[in-house]
Amino acid sequence: MESLAAPSMATLSEFKPQDIANTAWSFANVGFKHEPLLAAISACAIAKIEEFQPQDLGNTFWAFAKVEVMPDELLKTAISAASLRRISELEPQNLAMTAWSFSTLGIVDEQLMSAIARRAVGRIAEFAIHDLSNLLWSYPALELDAGCGLFGLARRLLAERLPADSAAVIEKLAARTVTTYVVAEVSEFTNSLLEFAWSFAFAGEDMVEVGDILRRCLLAIATVLDERCSWQSLLGPSSGAVPYGLGPSWGSEVPSIVLDLPGIVVVLKPPHWEVDARAGGSLPGDSSGAPLFSSFLRRRFPREVHPLMHCNEQQFGIIHRLDAPSSGLILAGKNFVGYYTLRWQQDTYELGREYLVLCHGRMCWGPRVINAKIKTSKAFPATSTVSDEGKPAWTQVEPICILERKGSTEEQVTLVAIIIRTGRTHQIRVHLKHIGHPTVTDGKYTDQLTYNSDKEWCSRNFLHRHRLTFVDTDGLLREAVAALPKDLCEVLRGLHPADDGQSPGTMRRLLEGWMPGAALV
Repeated sequence: MESLAAPSMATLSEFKPQDIANTAWSFANVGFKHEPLLAAISACAIAKIEEFQPQDLGNTFWAFAKVEVMPDELLKTAISAASLRRISELEPQNLAMTAWSFSTLGIVDEQLMSAIARRAVGRIAEFAIHDLSNLLWSYPALELDAGCGLFGLARRLLAERLPADSAAVIEKLAARTVTTYVVAEVSEFTNSLLEFAWSFAFAGEDMVEVGDILRRCLLAIATVLDERCSWQSLLGPSSGAVPYGLGPSWGSEVPSIVLDLPGIVVVLKPPHWEVDARAGGSLPGDSSGAPLFSSFLRRRFPREVHPLMHCNEQQFGIIHRLDAPSSGLILAGKNFVGYYTLRWQQDTYELGREYLVLCHGRMCWGPRVINAKIKTSKAFPATSTVSDEGKPAWTQVEPICILERKGSTEEQVTLVAIIIRTGRTHQIRVHLKHIGHPTVTDGKYTDQLTYNSDKEWCSRNFLHRHRLTFVDTDGLLREAVAALPKDLCEVLRGLHPADDGQSPGTMRRLLEGWMPGAALV
């Protein structure tokens, strides 16, 4: 692709608007990020913006969003103004693509988004399912109210269309030889169903009826996938043993199974294991050098019985990630029914995730909510920051114990219990840094001096996911709890609880194995 970028840049000024847009779309569609080419495309698009057709406007801006390159202010203004002028000409796909692009880039353009919503209401019945899911997602992702009854109309349309559309997907699965490409097509549809669920849930929209329909359709498709998929049909180009191996050798600490249920497993991850589950699949070599969590799942669960857990493109059935230095509980689906049962709960905020984290400074007593958007780089290893251009992120923090380094009453740390609603990359660490209480022994989000000092008394990032609550495939509420591991208990023993009437007792109970919130279900 590099060899094609240079000649494209050299002749771009001679391109017609459609060719400019198609060039941007083509490079972005294969994930090729070439910022000099995008800058040249931006300059040419601005110069010829009056000649762009609605599809050209959408394709051009979509390309920047797809590779996550923030366009300059001139292009943003030009695309927005041109889209507003021609809003009556935008087809449903154009409307969805434009809204998705602005939202993915974190650009809040209320005038344009309101105009898109009003235009979409008049043509709601013409939207393809994928386009409609992208459109609805765009508003809560920007924390905007779509207004004009968009969600209500979408809710009624989905109630009418989804049963038939889902039946068509199931019929396709039953009639065709199931390959990785068929599974990818079906996954696009199921991801749209989950996107609808997230959009309604995050926006606080009523979803009682449509929620039941979405969930039933999702699980009906999952059931057929389990019946029809073998490991041969699921293993794509980056899933097999040759291109995606078992990774580095295991150390002395290995994961352990906490709950093994029909379709679902809860695993306790020790520190320094990489949870190699990323949307679209991980690339071989995208690892910190730590043992791969999927290698434990793939060895423990045979592919002939649990093919999903060997499929990189389906994230090995893993529901959520946990940073390599951290320890704690991880959920995975052993089959599609289990996987989508958990994905549904994750996207509708019914999945409970709780953590114990040690952070710097003395935090005031009482719970507080951190509601600050997070933007994550696309590079590996990823880095996240609080940014208005990021995605919504919600963290609840409550101090449970104030501690001091022995012999140093001025150096205080706070042990906090955390509940997260969203699950952005490094969310807890980024949010705690944002409020001035970075986590202990955090080599990414504290300065080098602090990190070196922390490592003298705490060898790794003090972050442990100690509790999960979820509903299993039989509809039963489940709880999984993991006490603090030995290394973190030793860190606490090296600290002195503040004489505040609460911290000494809390610390004693923690060292005896007590976990906040445990046995409440």
